[in-house]
Amino acid sequence: MRLRAVVVDDEELARKRLSKLLRAYAAEIEIVGEAGHGEEAVGVISSARPDVVFLDVQMPGFDGFEVVRRLETKPFIVFVTAYNDYALRAFEENSIDYLLKPVEQARLEKAVEKMRRLIGSSSLRMDGNVEKMLARLASPPLERLKVTLGDKIILVDIADIVYFEAKDKYTYLHTEEKEYALDGTLADLEARLDATKFVRIHRSFIVNVRFIREIVRWFAGRYKVRLKDKTGTELIVTRSYADAIRRL
Repeated sequence: MRLRAVVVDDEELARKRLSKLLRAYAAEIEIVGEAGHGEEAVGVISSARPDVVFLDVQMPGFDGFEVVRRLETKPFIVFVTAYNDYALRAFEENSIDYLLKPVEQARLEKAVEKMRRLIGSSSLRMDGNVEKMLARLASPPLERLKVTLGDKIILVDIADIVYFEAKDKYTYLHTEEKEYALDGTLADLEARLDATKFVRIHRSFIVNVRFIREIVRWFAGRYKVRLKDKTGTELIVTRSYADAIRRL
């Protein structure tokens, strides 16, 4: 299968350079279009219907994120960016690759290798993951949470939260002192938490990295984390979240 690609960058030299680097993969990737700004990109992508778009983030008019928002059908996106580490973690965790400018052949090779692996998966379309990443980047990380307790409203600093837990159809936050019920879901929280400080380890748990004392290999490809709270809480890491733990 030969992938159809579109290259988008407002700098012509950068666009031509990336296109030249992609020629090394001509047997696998065919460039079917280029664009120099956001509005043009939406038109080219919608018309060419590529499998993958190499998309500059910062462009005049509207940026690469807005391009993605305006696409009815979202192909696999490889962002070309100079964004900070927080944003890069968001890209990584949502299976969206990125290239830092200036793009180097060795790093491009890794992106192409990821695409090779995804060809064998159910689909190259990344609609849900793109939306999740965009939601995370659209607002700054949480610094505190508001908890209602009777007729009182308590503000809990995010740094003081040991872990979040979903149980019995409710969501709870745990500090070293207390447990509080929250509105919303773990998925809502995950989209707003700083991905460098909190890690999802289970469909029911998000953990503050600062409170992880140790990570222990368990069985069946799983891990167990032991926390530095007063009770020495132990939580299981399921296999689907093991990669996030290994990246710590």
